[in-house]
Amino acid sequence: MKKIFTYLSAFALTLLLFSCTKKAPEAPVSKMKGVFYTSIPASGEPIELLPGKSKSIDLRACAQEVSDMYISMSFKVDPDAVAAYNSANGTSCEMLPSSAFEFTKNEVMLPKYNKASTTARIRVTATGLEDNKPYVLPITIDKVVGTDNWEFSSSPVAYLKVIQVNTGPEGGDGSKEYPYILATPEDMAKMSDKLSSEEMVYFRLANDIDMSGIDNWIPLNYQSPYDKAIDFDGAGHTITGFHCDFASYPSFFGVMNGYCHDVTFLDAVIESGGDSGCGILGGYGGSGAVHCEVMRVHVNGSVTLTGNKTGVGGMFGTLGNATIMASSADCIVTSGRNYVGGIYGYAKTDCIVTDCWSAGTVTGAQRVGGIGGGTDKTGTGVQIINCYSTAKVYGGFALGGIGGFYNLDNADGTPDLSHPDNTFMNCIAWNEEIKANSTVAGDLSHYSIGMVVGYTSLNNTHIGCLRRSDAAYNTAIFFDYSDAFSIYDQDDSSPNSPLMVNTVSGASYNFPYHGKVAPAGKSLSEVAKGLGWSDSVWDFSGELPVIKADATFVPVEDVNGEGGIGDWDENKLN
Repeated sequence: MKKIFTYLSAFALTLLLFSCTKKAPEAPVSKMKGVFYTSIPASGEPIELLPGKSKSIDLRACAQEVSDMYISMSFKVDPDAVAAYNSANGTSCEMLPSSAFEFTKNEVMLPKYNKASTTARIRVTATGLEDNKPYVLPITIDKVVGTDNWEFSSSPVAYLKVIQVNTGPEGGDGSKEYPYILATPEDMAKMSDKLSSEEMVYFRLANDIDMSGIDNWIPLNYQSPYDKAIDFDGAGHTITGFHCDFASYPSFFGVMNGYCHDVTFLDAVIESGGDSGCGILGGYGGSGAVHCEVMRVHVNGSVTLTGNKTGVGGMFGTLGNATIMASSADCIVTSGRNYVGGIYGYAKTDCIVTDCWSAGTVTGAQRVGGIGGGTDKTGTGVQIINCYSTAKVYGGFALGGIGGFYNLDNADGTPDLSHPDNTFMNCIAWNEEIKANSTVAGDLSHYSIGMVVGYTSLNNTHIGCLRRSDAAYNTAIFFDYSDAFSIYDQDDSSPNSPLMVNTVSGASYNFPYHGKVAPAGKSLSEVAKGLGWSDSVWDFSGELPVIKADATFVPVEDVNGEGGIGDWDENKLN
């Protein structure tokens, strides 16, 4: 009996447990197969973007056949569909670069029995695009959550067509974000109409431009108070055949106020027949409180002064408040006056030239240099750092492979010690020739010529500069007096440790800086690399170092001076 009771108790307990256990609900089963595709309402016509601008585009998932389930979906790009699009439409579109689009909202909900989902969004930007080239972005459904009973329609991909349009200066608003776009010589001619004395105006080249058909160029900022600030972005393009012979500051900018970068001027011709300094970029590069900065700019051509003005250079006639970085000048610079240079002729104050090179031929009356002609009698001096020159330098005296005249020689002054504010650091004089072409027989008094600086102050700073080691070159550098004025090594110097100069009897103004001879058998690239020049700026793979297209620097703080542009006496040697 007890055993039967035990069996009955166990059976009752089993029934109780079974009755208390709830059966898990079954997952709903879709009885309606969804057929889905991607839809972009704005995909009919190409999306036109101005350079630097962006647009946001809506997209949806749509049902050709609706589902009876609540569904969430996301999207993806399908690069493989570009070929199918081009084949079907007879086009040659390229895939929109990944830098030019971003899904800003990439999940949608599709309620059951609905034919259109909520809205996703993609932003397309004119970044990394070429003007007027057609691009396409194929978008399709990526993930479907909420049902397994679905399939793609026969045309599941939506195609977003994008083109970067260029409409000339009207294409932007001149701001940093949306610069005016320049694509033709006519666009260049409209630049002056867009300038403002209230704020910086931004321009950008869209492509290479041939300006050989424009013969009446008026410099952009030639009128006092020179307050038209400009940011000119060449975007790596080339301006060919630029010509200017305007009466005031014949050049591209006139008085450059602002920033010019990433552009090449090829076969430029600058001519000045009046009393105005000149250069391909500017008659002046900054002045007083007007600052100018140049980076990754290369000029090539000729600059000729037949008038009565000092200060002529391949890039600028005069520097007033300027920084020039990673740039070059390969020019024929010719003047019958003083202060002539491969990059600039005359420097006034607060000027830095770093990681630059020059080539070509530089000819002047006196005070002629491969990089700079000379400096002003006042101000905080010039810094020339990590520069080289292969230019031929010709003049009467005060000639140098890098700098011409960097001293002060007033009659009541001390020319050997004056003006100790200039710096020449790690420069290389690799010039083909440095020769005096106008001397008075038997007169050594004004015959100061140096491999690095022709006429310097003993109290200037001279550090690490080198000259080429070619022996024949060193003995045949001068037309006259080569025996009297020998080339010799000089140690580094500073105001606290003045430069040592060999005296020459009868040479009252003999203060050259020759630097030291470079290691024999080394290429210029090897010499520059040995001086510690940065490989983030320079490419040392060839015989001559060249500036990289993406050369980078630690930013240089702008230094604002005081005063404006003025004329001055030539400060002739006494």
